[in-house]
Amino acid sequence: MTNPQLRRNLLEVIRSLPDADRRWLLDQLGQDSADLSDHELAAMALAGQAFDDLSEEPDLYSFSDGVPIVAA
Repeated sequence: MTNPQLRRNLLEVIRSLPDADRRWLLDQLGQDSADLSDHELAAMALAGQAFDDLSEEPDLYSFSDGVPIVAA
C-alpha cells in the first residue's frame, strides 16, 4: 500500500534538488540492493528514520503471549 501524499511530497522534494544532488539520488536509487550488506541496509533504514513511527505504535505482544520455544 502506498501513500499518495507522501509520493507527491517526495517528488516535490526531489524536483527541488539541485541537478547534481538529484543525479546522485537517482544513482543511489538505481543501485541493486543485493550489493549492500545487511548491516548497510539496516544503517540506511535507521539513518532514513524508516522505523521511527513504530515508537508510536502500542505494544501488541508480551513475553507471556504464545507458547514458549524450547531448544531441542
